[in-house]
Parts: sequence; structure tokens; C-alpha cells
Amino acid sequence: KIERGSLESQRMPADLLIGVPVQLLSRRPDVRRAEYSLMSAYYATAEARSALYPQITLSGTAGWTNSAGSQIAKAQQQEAMLAYEQTILNAGQEVNDALTACQTARESATLYDQQVASLRRAVESTELLMQHGSTTYLEVLTARQSLLSAQLQQVANRFTELQSVVTLYHALGGGRETETAQ
Repeated sequence: KIERGSLESQRMPADLLIGVPVQLLSRRPDVRRAEYSLMSAYYATAEARSALYPQITLSGTAGWTNSAGSQIAKAQQQEAMLAYEQTILNAGQEVNDALTACQTARESATLYDQQVASLRRAVESTELLMQHGSTTYLEVLTARQSLLSAQLQQVANRFTELQSVVTLYHALGGGRETETAQ
């Protein structure tokens, strides 16, 4: 015999509803990639800026480098900064969407629980009425069908809740370790 838990006993931690610190986004490979790109552009700008200073040799001649390299590096730094900001915004949106889906599913779960409990009572009442000859078996079947439909919706909502937690885990960078090697 296989012991199975009930649907009601399988709940996600309540602290998911509190929120997620933005610092957790730094665990995402795409955010790290954008951050490293920004750092690289920053160091390229610093290198180009240092090339602006004259180079003095022992012979006493001074040479100046072209400032166009500095401007290109500055443009690349600004581009990397914009890409980094866009990556952070996209990551934040994914996390927010997953949290919203989880919260919505949890709020719906309460309504589905109430609906299923109400329909269970309706089935019991209809069965009692049939035993006393006040109703037909067709009405009992209709009540059971309504209950089954509500239970299926309850399970589908539970799946949505679990799926949103997995999506949240993925949006926070979990399970993406293989993407960093690419």
C-alpha cells in the first residue's frame, strides 16, 4: 500500500508572499553576464582615458594619443550600462510575474477549497434526499459531476501554484548553472 498525502497537506512556504530582495537577481547568469560586460566596458574606458596622457620617453619627446579611442570606449560603456539596466529590469519583471502567479493561485485556492466543501455538502444532501425518495439518481449524478469538476479545477490551480514556484526559482537564477558555461 502506498501512503499518499492529501492536496491540503502540500503547501508552499508562506514567506514567498513577502517578496524577494533585488540582490537575489545577481545570481542569474544573464545578470552576471551583463554585469561583467559593464565592468569590461568600464575598464576599457579607464584604459582609453589613461592613453590620453602624454607618453614621455627618455629622449625628451612627448607624444599624444588620439582621443577617438576614449570616445568609442565611453560609448561602449554607456551601451553596456543600458544593456545591464535592461537585463535587471527583465529579470525583475520575470520574478514579479512568478510571484504574482503564485499569489493569485494561493488566493484562488481558498475559494476552490470553499467551493469543493460546499459541493461535498450538496452531494451528501442530494444523496439523503434520494434515499428518502424526494429526488432522482440523476440529480445525485449531477451533484457529483459538479463536485468532480470543482475538484479538477482545484487540482489545476494547485498545479499552477507549484509551477509558479518553479518559475520563481528559475527566475531567481536557480537551475541555470549550465547557462554560464555557454
